[in-house]
Formats: sequence, structure tokens, C-alpha cells
Amino acid sequence: MTGLVSFTTGISGSGRLDLLKEVANNTHRLKIIDVGSRMYKKSEELGIRIPEGKILDMDPLALDYLRAATFEDILRDIEKMRKKSEAIAISTHTCFRWKKHLTHAFNFYYLNKIDPDIYINIVDNVHYIYAKLQNNPAWKNRLTLKDLLVWRDEELFITRMLAEYRKKPFYLFSRREDPRMLEKILFDVEMAKNTNKKPAPKAYLSYPITHIKGSPKFFEEKEETKKRLKEAGIVIFDPIAVEDFEIVDLAYSAKSKGQNHIKIEVGGVETVISVEEVYNALEDIKDQVVARDYQLIIQSDMIIVYYPTKILSPGVLSEINFGFTHNKQVYAIFPHESVSPFFEYYTTKIFKDVDSLIEHLREENILQ
Repeated sequence: MTGLVSFTTGISGSGRLDLLKEVANNTHRLKIIDVGSRMYKKSEELGIRIPEGKILDMDPLALDYLRAATFEDILRDIEKMRKKSEAIAISTHTCFRWKKHLTHAFNFYYLNKIDPDIYINIVDNVHYIYAKLQNNPAWKNRLTLKDLLVWRDEELFITRMLAEYRKKPFYLFSRREDPRMLEKILFDVEMAKNTNKKPAPKAYLSYPITHIKGSPKFFEEKEETKKRLKEAGIVIFDPIAVEDFEIVDLAYSAKSKGQNHIKIEVGGVETVISVEEVYNALEDIKDQVVARDYQLIIQSDMIIVYYPTKILSPGVLSEINFGFTHNKQVYAIFPHESVSPFFEYYTTKIFKDVDSLIEHLREENILQ
């Protein structure tokens, strides 16, 4: 048995390691190698104690040596683990935004030696990351909301470039997404492909978010549709698993009331963010929402559109067009009689309900 190796990245505060632990706790088939904790452990073995939060202040050459010594151990461990474990997740960074500049966090020599089978970047709501880092002494007041958006995008970009350079699969995955979907990606998609088995299909779930969130009835129906699709064996990517616009809505509301700050609670701890800081990051948030959703479509096999309203959504129409012109099958659940010709033109097939869609996917041998 040769274990699948995942190079799993994410900036500080993204919840990368916590998510991997949730997956590992749900299955005994995943082992985790956390590079950060291994580097601290290695420094202690070498008789060098690095205070928490000071590792990035080390001399760059010394830090490179420490990273190399750590990866020598990791290489040996991976060779042993590949024979015993079905999947190994290397939890790490690709870069750090420290003291207002970017520093690398990996070594090409060892990355080539490991030769991961899959690259995954874990993201979380930017304001959740901000709150976590503000309550971490090593990071407090170091980075603005805009800085974090830039860093999060840099981490994603570098991870994707590494995957493309190595000609390996890349996935963007949300910390707030169902951990079982990450488990399915590892075992039912990528490991299945490596063992010449039929991989589970992957779908981006498109829907008019504003209308769905504004209607408890529609939101409940969307969640039930998503549940049915998952039960049918489909890996589902839901765009609201990352909700950066949550902080924007709070800032809009605060400004309308003449307030200068907003409060968010993460992990039971309250954090204050200035409205001005949110407004300074507004364009980054907007553009990243679009780019992120397009990436989720790229890594999917199909788009499944849940469209319970007759009101046109520019976001959904853009996603349909993007998917259709990027060689994705576009299936729509549209329970109304009258269909816009533009909506119909860019869809592969339209169904009245989720049952009809699932039946069609089985008939087409997309689902087992």
C-alpha cells in the first residue's frame, strides 16, 4: 500500500490543523504531520529553545537550516507511513507575511523529494482569522484586515502554482465546510483515481445567495437539497462556506448608525474591528468572493444550480456561464414553468426537483 500524500496549506488562524484533526478523528486512515510543531520540537532536540511566536525572528539562514533538519526527519517518517497509512497530510505554510513583507515557508528540494499527490489550501472567513490573530500575542496588531486578505490570497496562489508546476490536483477548501467532504476528496476522489477506481463526482452548488439567505423557507430547501446530493455520493462545494461579506454587512449597519467599530465573537472571545478598516478592505473582499467561487467551479466536475425564485441573480448567471464555457456540465433545479432562454442556453439539463436530477445522474452512470 502506498499512502496518498497531501500538501495542505493555510495561513495562521485559518484553522488548517483543526480541520485536519476533525477529518483524522472521523477516520483512522489519515495521519497528520504538522510542520510548525515539528520545527519547535526539532529545535529543542538541538538544544535551542525558541520562545513561542519568535521563530520568524530567527536569522533566515538558521531558520532554513532548522527547516531542512525538520524535513529530513519528515522524509524518513513519510517513507514509513506510506507503507502503513492510506493518507498523510502535511500541514504547513507556503509563506508568511511578517513585518510587512513576505517570507518563504517551504523548501523546493524537500517538496520535490516528498512529491505530494495533492495540494490543498484551507481558507476561513477573513474576520475570523483577524479575531484569532488579534488574540494571539505573537500576531496581535501586526496585520490589518486588508493585510490578511492579501496574505490569504498569496498562500492560495503559491499552493496552486506548486500544484500546477508538479501537475497535481489542487483544491481550495473552507474551514467551515463539512469535514466529510475533505475526507471524500482524499479517499473517494484522489485515492480512487490513484487505484484505478471510479472517483466520486464533485459539484459546485450555485444559488441566488441573497434571496436564499433572506428566506428561511428557501434556505431550508437549499440545505435539504445539499444533504440529498451528499447522500447520493457527490462532493459538494457550497460558496457560503466562506462568508467574508458577513463583516461587510456588519460594517454597513454600524456606519448607518453612526458607529465607528463593530464587534465579532469567535471561540467565545469578542474582538473589535474598526468600520474604516473594513471599508479599506472592501474591494479586496468583493473581488476575492468572485475569484474564490470560480476556483470552486474549476475544481468541480459539474455545477448544480438550485434556483427556487424567478428573480434573476447576476451571480448565478455568471457562475453558469463560467462553468458552461469551462467544459463543466451545468444541471439546474428550477421548479417553474417559464425559463429564461439565456438560463436555458447555458445549462446542460433542467430538472423540476432534486430527485429527478439524482435519477438522471444515475442513468448517466455519473453516480453509482
